Amino acid sequence: MLAGGYNSTVFRAGDRPVGRSNGVRSRRVLAAVVLVLAVSAGCLSGVGDRGAAATDPTRTAGVETPGESVEVTVVDVVDGDTVDVAYPNGTRDTVRLLGVDTPEVHTENTPGEFAGVPDTEAGERCLRRAGENASAYAADRLAGESVTLVFDERSERRGYYGRLLTYVVVDGESFNRALVRAGHARVYDTAFTERKRYERTAAAARDVRRGLGYLCN
Repeated sequence: MLAGGYNSTVFRAGDRPVGRSNGVRSRRVLAAVVLVLAVSAGCLSGVGDRGAAATDPTRTAGVETPGESVEVTVVDVVDGDTVDVAYPNGTRDTVRLLGVDTPEVHTENTPGEFAGVPDTEAGERCLRRAGENASAYAADRLAGESVTLVFDERSERRGYYGRLLTYVVVDGESFNRALVRAGHARVYDTAFTERKRYERTAAAARDVRRGLGYLCN
């Protein structure tokens, strides 16, 4: 043993050194291994969780109960509540916005389906104009945009005509709910998770005299 406590033994090839420099090197290697394992496990102060929140579009989608989602591009706006979309691989599909209903522009409207709208020719004409306004609103917000389709586990994936039934999220907001808030759509009488939230939104729109019932009455 030399002064300072260092071991003077000469090691042969294959022997394990216990000198000071080799001990420091071993501790450094061990620390590096621990660090790698910690990162892999997502244990560094929630880094894994923050990363997921930043990349998951449904976390800020304006949908309280987000489900399965897919990114698409809106290639055509059929009317206020129906759009044609293209997937990244080029295939296309038609989407019927879940939980909302805007007046028709391609077929006749039934005033009795919209609370507060008189069942008269004037009511029908008003609904046609309202449908055109809703279509223009949808075209302005959605045409050519990349959007997220969010599916609802309480709803069928496709409707009677084979169209996808989804929430459409654009710029972090549910466009379905935006239609109701702006007074362009009524809450559709069907089962979906966001129904109560949409009904509250519709009530708030009525409180400020916004909606089809006021427009056509």
